[in-house]
Amino acid sequence: MATHKILVTGDFWHTDFQKVVSKFDVPVTLVPFDKVETVVDQRYDLVVLAQSRRDQFLPAEVEELIANFPSVPVVGLLGSWCEGETRSGRPYPGVTRVYWHQWEGRYSQFVEQLEKSGITNWHAPRTSTPSDRIVAQRIRQDVSIGSGYIGVSAWTRAEYEMLDDAITSFGWRSRWVERSIWDAASSATVLVMCVVADSWTGELEKRIEWLNSEIPDVPFVLLLNYPRQSDIESIEAAGVTSVVSKPFELQDLKVAISKAAGEELQRLKA
Repeated sequence: MATHKILVTGDFWHTDFQKVVSKFDVPVTLVPFDKVETVVDQRYDLVVLAQSRRDQFLPAEVEELIANFPSVPVVGLLGSWCEGETRSGRPYPGVTRVYWHQWEGRYSQFVEQLEKSGITNWHAPRTSTPSDRIVAQRIRQDVSIGSGYIGVSAWTRAEYEMLDDAITSFGWRSRWVERSIWDAASSATVLVMCVVADSWTGELEKRIEWLNSEIPDVPFVLLLNYPRQSDIESIEAAGVTSVVSKPFELQDLKVAISKAAGEELQRLKA
């Protein structure tokens, strides 16, 4: 299939979206919202409307954007200030909402589906609910971890079992770090460490330091409640490879772990 093309409009220069935009590896057209009419004759596979705050664009303006690109999915890429919009704002009807910290997994699935069949979850009717889209998902297993394990750091059994169920559904195995006895041999079989937490705190930073000392040199995937851009620099400095925001979809977690596991396997083979 030919390389797909993306149109990004709205508040795309906002700090919440800089990494999202910079990581696209396909042709991307960046156009201010009030200049979109200049590119309506171009072919695109996806239109992204970057919204950094609630009620940033008028519903009539969004409807016009959708009408200008029939048969092309229009997805709202949302900043942290939009997280309360569904409760106290006026979210645009029938527009798929993806926060900046959810983008990698959701977009990865879009690309996978587009290349396979040309039809994606983001092509679903505007009346579809998030539940409808989740039911339609098919999670592909594309990384084999052999005899390795995915380590899980969780304070409660319920948290561990939640991650274990997800990891098992991907065809992998997990071990609960806080309830396991580790030696050099067993720790070497852990390819990725998943850490379940609520928010970025000093205590969580110390917990990651301890995990690094127990099972060194493995990539970390951190699960947080609605992470903030202000925390990302500290999180990355602590050695965390990627962050998955809670509540997450299986695809979000699968993409993060697959990427980390694949890179770790390549490192071990080198």
